Amino acid sequence: MWILVLAALLMFFLGFAVHRLGWHFLISGYNTMNQERKARVDIKSVARLIGIMAYGIGVIFLLIAAIEVLRLNIPLEPLFIALLLFVVVTLWRAQKYDGNIFDESGRLRPGGKKRLIPLAIVSVLLLTVIPGLMFWFSQPTEVTLTESALVIEGAYGQAVPYADMTAITLTSFPGIERRQNGSATSSRLTGNFRTIYKEDVLLFINRDVAPVIRIDWSGKPIYLNLETEQATRALYEEVVNR
Repeated sequence: MWILVLAALLMFFLGFAVHRLGWHFLISGYNTMNQERKARVDIKSVARLIGIMAYGIGVIFLLIAAIEVLRLNIPLEPLFIALLLFVVVTLWRAQKYDGNIFDESGRLRPGGKKRLIPLAIVSVLLLTVIPGLMFWFSQPTEVTLTESALVIEGAYGQAVPYADMTAITLTSFPGIERRQNGSATSSRLTGNFRTIYKEDVLLFINRDVAPVIRIDWSGKPIYLNLETEQATRALYEEVVNR
């Protein structure tokens, strides 16, 4: 949570520095132009847009932090999608103030399309790769029981040998202090987290389903459940009887 707050404060500072203090050297691309090309850029308009973008990102970071602190049942995915769209739209709007790309009538100059290729590539990556990762992390946990191990498929997947298990319990959802390395969507927690008891754990949890299975073994304790209570209890019974 504090990381989000600090990131928001940094965004507010950068936005103010570019928009109000005239720190235009912080604007990527503009800072490497020669004086002739810089003269064709309406830098005040660009700085205003970049400043607004930074302020907007900061506000979204604070909203996400508030949702986590207050434990509100509000999905985070729409905020991340809004953030991506906001950034991409702002960056494209800023291009119209670049006289090296568009002339005074708003038409592309010769070679203007070539200058837009890097931004097009970045936009495609932002709008496909990140939502794709969010979709991947939101997929249900898949568990396979082999003759020798419980195998958790997908991101942060683990193969847990039955011989290494020291305890298997059916319990409640663990209190989470913070995420260390993983994904936290509106419905799922996947990856490495720290509990309110300062214990580092590995989670494969659907927040909407209770109870959860805790597995203590030679690695980090694992909490997992399936898509229904019945399926989770059935998995627990099958593992216990191995």
